Amino acid sequence: MSVLRKVMALSCAVMMVTALSAIAVVKADHKNAKVVANGSGNGSDGLVAGDSATAANGATAGANVGAAGVTSGGGSTGSGTATGGPAASSGAAASSGAAGPSSGTSCADYNPGIGVFCDHYLVGGTTVLSGPLAVYGAQGLKGGQAWITYYNTQIAPKEHLRQAKLVWYDDNLDPQKTLSYVQRLHDVDKVLYIGGVTSPEAIAAYLQQTKFPMIGDIGLSPKSWTNRYIFPTTPSDAVRDTIRIKEAKARFNIGTFAVIQDVLPSVDTGPLKKAWADAASNNGVKEADYNEIASTASDCSGQFSHAIATRPEYLVLPTASAVMLACLREARKFSVQPGGSNSKWLKGWSGGSNLQVEVDNCKPLCEGMYSIGTVFNDPRTATSPQMQTFRQNMAKYAPDVDITSFITINYYHSGWIFYNLTKSAGIQNNLTRENLVNAAEHFGPFDTGFGNVVQWTTKVPREPWTCGYPVVVKGDHWVFDSQKFCF
Repeated sequence: MSVLRKVMALSCAVMMVTALSAIAVVKADHKNAKVVANGSGNGSDGLVAGDSATAANGATAGANVGAAGVTSGGGSTGSGTATGGPAASSGAAASSGAAGPSSGTSCADYNPGIGVFCDHYLVGGTTVLSGPLAVYGAQGLKGGQAWITYYNTQIAPKEHLRQAKLVWYDDNLDPQKTLSYVQRLHDVDKVLYIGGVTSPEAIAAYLQQTKFPMIGDIGLSPKSWTNRYIFPTTPSDAVRDTIRIKEAKARFNIGTFAVIQDVLPSVDTGPLKKAWADAASNNGVKEADYNEIASTASDCSGQFSHAIATRPEYLVLPTASAVMLACLREARKFSVQPGGSNSKWLKGWSGGSNLQVEVDNCKPLCEGMYSIGTVFNDPRTATSPQMQTFRQNMAKYAPDVDITSFITINYYHSGWIFYNLTKSAGIQNNLTRENLVNAAEHFGPFDTGFGNVVQWTTKVPREPWTCGYPVVVKGDHWVFDSQKFCF
């Protein structure tokens, strides 16, 4: 049962969202926050902004990796409720707190109304770092922190760039809290842009209304790709699902498939259903069954029974770790597996999110199972300078993190993307929301060095890339394929 509880804590693999730029993290706390200043010897003071709950233990540990400008709340779990008050003055405090290329108000783009100061700028976001998703949140935060430390100690000083600070809130995966905190980030904390949230669905209309950009969204809602002010880093469901079925047809010669789709709170599932229907049509196969299940669910019995009743040749299980493993418990119960004596009709299956804990708890049943896939090369073996630096920084600043997690990679590499976005557009010293949107709408194609390419244009739906790499269970590990599949 202890293993099960651990697995449940690692629920949805695509949940962790926080700003992905070159940032020094600021944790908002309504209690007595401890500021970690000069943690890496680069002379950058910490900054407290916002007024929210203290991060869970795992996230706080991730923050204390030596990154300058990190604020720790002491490791206790807070209520996740914004209370207003002193946070309104956070911008003013920032200008005298963080060291950078220039202080005071002498820079041309100084504008505290949108979080731009001469020595730093403010970035905002929400994430889920309490409750059953806290461990996933800590993984993502530590990935981002590794980039932050590297940027603040190496890139920014060398290139005389201003620092950046992140104001973030734990919304506990509640869409209403997500919207409330994003409004607060805009109206009270006055950040330059949003790096990520747990529910793009909840804030899409608000971003459109206020022209408030979100750059680096991992794509947790169909609205992530259809909003002018959201710039995602991953292919949409429409692209990804077609690629997954294309892979299945190529490897197993399937004619039918069934889906158990895990869903985040309040997400409109119409586009998800259509994406799988289009995947069938695009590949000339039949979708035998479609089922939905909550990403945080612990019981998959009804959905699994319904799916296997159609005797599909390929079975798509949920991406989130805990619910995927719940479905595999049903598979064991009914002795269902590809080529099994009770399920000779099943040629292959897919599920999971490349986390080692998934393999540890599903082998040998899941041998040969494909995950949702990835847009990245294998971080353990890739030889690009960017991936080599990633490995070095993760080993140095977050050695306990599973680097094969696409969440960890994404939150690290998105800092690299934002740095290159502002540099290529020549706006590192001319930061405005309008300039960020314009630069992002004309960015790329940019080879990140992590295996993926990112391109954003004025056209929506906005697809940053239309390829991915299969990842399969072989023995004790997920194995990344070097051969990418494209839409």
